[in-house]
Amino acid sequence: MKILRVVFSRFRNYDHYQFITEFLKRIITATPALLNIENKMPEFNAAFAEMDTVYKKNNSSDFTPLINGADVKRDRYWSAIFMRLRATIMGPDEAEVEAAEKLKALFDLHGNVRTMPLKGESAVLTNLIQAMESRDYGGYCTTVGINNWVTALKTENLTVQDLTEQRRQEKVDQDNEEYKLLREAVDTAYEKIVSRINALVELEMNTPEIDNFIQLTNNQINDYENELAARQGRTDSEPEEAEPIPPTSGEEV
Repeated sequence: MKILRVVFSRFRNYDHYQFITEFLKRIITATPALLNIENKMPEFNAAFAEMDTVYKKNNSSDFTPLINGADVKRDRYWSAIFMRLRATIMGPDEAEVEAAEKLKALFDLHGNVRTMPLKGESAVLTNLIQAMESRDYGGYCTTVGINNWVTALKTENLTVQDLTEQRRQEKVDQDNEEYKLLREAVDTAYEKIVSRINALVELEMNTPEIDNFIQLTNNQINDYENELAARQGRTDSEPEEAEPIPPTSGEEV
């Protein structure tokens, strides 16, 4: 039994990173010495270290705390306006009470934005603010005296949307450039290790430790292949039989 072939080009960055991380942990557990791959590890470790650094950097964007800060502000401003409307409804001025009731009904229609996901809250607040600035409700905002608060809410909502788009674009740029190159370097080092182990099997130099490593790795490959198939809506079709990676020509054992 040899290690099966895996086509990394089909893997998303997250899947690829998790696969390689699990593979490395398995090597460390079995030890490179017992797997007879000590001379292959320097290249693999160096490639993985570079990829690991960039992956973690990509997933800890500087935009995230800025987004969180603006999100907290817009939630606070939304709450302030909502409480202002509730308080005004209990006041003595009939015109203010009527205006507050109209606006509170509008708020109730859009729901409690503080419990919504980031993107969903942005969309709902955009619609709510547009309504409050419209001819139908703008006068009510003036009567209750919340125009400045609505402006502040609009500003923070736009800030969240702008920063979220910048974070998304940052991730796209990183995924398409530096990380792609680092993935390729790791894949090359991975295939050299697999080729080495498969060569040992072909020469009948495998040990129980190597056989166990191969079995666990093949289980991992099959798990990931099944996940890919499920994503592509092919769960009812027969998966193609995976092929082992052959030993590299001239591989020394």
